[in-house]
This record gives sequence, C-alpha cells and structure tokens, in this order.
Amino acid sequence: MLVIGDLSRLNAIRYPDKVALVLDEATLTYRELNLQSNRLAHGLLERGVVPGDRIALLAYNRLDYAVVTQAVAKCGAMLVPLNFRFVASEIRHVLADAEPKVLFLEASFAAAVSAACVDLPHPPTLVFMDDAGAPEGALTLPGLSAEREAGDPPVTVDPQSSCVIMYTSGTTGFPKGVLVSHATYFKMYLATAVEASLRHEEVFLLAVPMFHAAGLNMALHQSLFLGATGIIHRGGFDPVVIMRLIEKHRVTFAILVPMTVNLLAHHPEVAKFDLSSLDKIFYGSAPITRDVLEQAFRVFPSVKFTQLYGSTEAGMVSALRYEDHPDWAHVTGRQALLTESRIVDDTGRVVGLGEVGEIIVRQETMGMIDYWRNPEASAATIRNGWIHTGDLARVERNGYFTVIDRLKEIIISGGENIYPKEVENVIAAHPAVREVAVFGLPDPLYGETVCAALACWPGKSTSAEEITQLCREQLAAYKRPRRIEFVEALPRNASDKIQKNLLRQRFRAQAGAP
Repeated sequence: MLVIGDLSRLNAIRYPDKVALVLDEATLTYRELNLQSNRLAHGLLERGVVPGDRIALLAYNRLDYAVVTQAVAKCGAMLVPLNFRFVASEIRHVLADAEPKVLFLEASFAAAVSAACVDLPHPPTLVFMDDAGAPEGALTLPGLSAEREAGDPPVTVDPQSSCVIMYTSGTTGFPKGVLVSHATYFKMYLATAVEASLRHEEVFLLAVPMFHAAGLNMALHQSLFLGATGIIHRGGFDPVVIMRLIEKHRVTFAILVPMTVNLLAHHPEVAKFDLSSLDKIFYGSAPITRDVLEQAFRVFPSVKFTQLYGSTEAGMVSALRYEDHPDWAHVTGRQALLTESRIVDDTGRVVGLGEVGEIIVRQETMGMIDYWRNPEASAATIRNGWIHTGDLARVERNGYFTVIDRLKEIIISGGENIYPKEVENVIAAHPAVREVAVFGLPDPLYGETVCAALACWPGKSTSAEEITQLCREQLAAYKRPRRIEFVEALPRNASDKIQKNLLRQRFRAQAGAP
C-alpha cells in the first residue's frame, strides 16, 4: 500500500526529468520535487517532528506547496492546510484546535498569524516560505532544507494513518477538522483516473486553491499521482488569465466550479483564444444549471465533461461521466468506483425510484477516519459504519441520482417540504441573474415562507415581477418565493460558499422578526 510521500518518490524513478509543476517561468521536475521534499523532511525531523504531529501551511498556490505536502507526508505527520482567506480569529481557531508543531507561511500572512498566536497555549514554530520578506533571523523553508540529506527519510508511514486534517468550510460556525488516511486518498486518485480516463500525458490546470480538498487532492495530488504536469495559477479566477494559460501550456484538463464554467463559457473573448488542447473538464462543488451547461457544450464542443460529487468527509461519492451527459446531464451522477453509497429516509430505509432521501456513504470505502478531537460531531456523522452527508437526493432511473439540497436547508411551509435548490435552478435560468440563494424566513401562519436573494450580472437587470412570473410558470404555488430581494453580491465564507445564515439574519432583521 502506498502513502502520499510516494507521489514524488515513485515518479522520480518513473519520470525523473519530466516537469511536474510550472508556475510562470519556473519549473520543478519530479526528481527535483523528490529531492527538495526529502531535504525538507530531514530538516523537519531534526526539528523534532515525529509521526502524528501536525504541520500547518498558509500560502497561495505555489511550486513549493507540493514540496511541503510531500515532506510532511514523508515524516508521517499530518498536513493542516489553512484557507488563505481566513482572518486572524479563524486562523487562531484552527491553530488552537490542531496544535500544529510548525506553521509554514508566506510573509504576507505574518500580521494575521501574529495576531492569531497572541496568548495561544501552544504556538507553532513559524517557517517562512521564502528568504525574501521573512523577518530577520526567522526560520525559512530554504534554510530548513539547506545541506540536509537528499535520501529518503528513515520513517515508516502507516497507510491507514491520517495524512491530513482538512477543515470544513464552517458555513454555520467554526470549521471542524476532518481526518483522512493515505489509503483513502489513493483510492480516490485511482477511482478518479479510471472514471475520467486520465493518463500521465495530461497537462493539469491547477487553478483551484490548494488549501481546498479539491485543489489539494483532485488537482495537485491527482496530477502527481498520474505523473502528469501541473500548471499552477496563483491568483484569483480571471477568465482571460485562465484562457491564456490553457493556450500557452496546451492544458488538457481543468477542474472548475459551475460559476467559473459560466464565466468562461459566456466570456466575450473566448473565441479569440486557441483552447483546442482542452480535452476534459471536471465540474462540481455546487449544482450547475442546464443553461450554463448547454452554453459550455456549445463553446467547448470537443471537451469531455465529468461531474464529480463528494465531500470532505465522504470522499468522492459519484461521477457523471462524459458519455452519460447526452442523456443524463440533468442529474448528479451514479455511484463512483471504489465507494458504496445509499439514499435513505430518516428511518434508514433505502428509498425507491422518485423518492428523496439522505445520501450516506460506507466509511470503510472512501470515508474519513473521524473529526479531530470532536467525538460528538463524529458520532453524529458516522453511524453504524456509514457517513451521513446531510445531502438530500432524489433516486432516478438506471442507478442515477440528483442532489437536490442540504438536509438542514429544507423549508417547511404549511406542512410542505420545499427544496431551495429546485427554486434556485428556476431563478438562475433568467439571463440577468448572476447568483441566487433561496431560504426560509419565519411566517406566523405557514411556519416558514420562501425568500429569494439574487444578484444580477453587470449591465443587466430584472424585477421582482419578472422573477415571480418565471416561478409562476415553472413551480407549484407553495414553492414560489413570497419575498424577492436584490443584492449586489451574496455573502460568502472563506471557502466561497454562500452563507444563507447571514441572509436569514439580515432579512429577518429587516422584517422585524425576533
């Protein structure tokens, strides 16, 4: 059984001179990645790092992000990727919870980290990613690696041990740390490669933030698993920059979310770029509307689209392969290779065709170990060997299913269950609507009433009357929003997920509700 540190070690044997990673004009071959991560691992071991220790990382996408992830794995330690959008209080929460021995950071985060570490019981040793910008006398990654051995570290790593504490997005409170094993991630890499016919000749676009589960595992480590070449994008998502990278590096594979698919597919300059090398696009993380997908098919007619659905806790749950799309583009997918899932009601009964239930995933197939130092949350999520995702899905024909909402997001109005995603999909089809969130607000008669908050594309507009008419044509009366609010942008957390709790608080306050 292999472990995460083998991603660089084995490819240094198979493809030593092949370029593993590219950022601007800088490159890193597989031999260089292996040697640099070995030296850093020896440096960490000399600083007292032992298997089971936590090593945090706070940085934007960069070449040596992979050097750190590989070195940490080779020490048998657990990587704690920190969201670079976190403010000091959020950084403090993770540092207090995970108690990392070492924190690698870019100099631009020094002030936030300093504030987060004030009176922290067990502050980490700070290691700056670069010599430039680091405080005088500070420990740096180059300094920690200098003149260390280049051979494999003398550590035996258990494949069933945790290699990461991945903190969830925390849309309703502080994030929880999810423990995932080396073995589980390797099953995920293998399943993804088979489901999408990925090979080592691929050129990956690594534009998703590497602190994110998708950026670290489905992008960076998936690319290393294959022995492919990864093109790193360091900044925010700019469609023109992304199209230039695809054209320049002849990118064959990209991971996108529905919003970025939309931005690319509708960009006025998309035809000016040679994007013919692009062969595969993975999309997921949030539901995609039929209009966006159809536009993407028109703009990228030769691209093989694959929809992936999963979670930090459950791993990869389903895949909608490119050959499924002609007939099944409206659904989420089918059970992915190497995992096992069910859709059940609140009694545990497996629901039938057309029925809605919660998706649960067998823990031993591709699920997490548990939540870090949180037995109550672990017991609530993992029951009788099954991970309860909190996602609701409708059973379709031929083994397919459609994720329709979060269990906690259901609106109950007049005794009827209303799934916000169904309403959001209708409103999102309006050409002026850029993003929309549907949620429940207290109602003295019906218990809850449906509210929609939406933002329009620049230069476009619509009205509450137009949206109401659109919903009247496509939704039953009880599902239609009784309140429609226009906002400049929807509030999002540090992982870019819409915070409906803030919208509820805002509009409840405006209505004078308690």
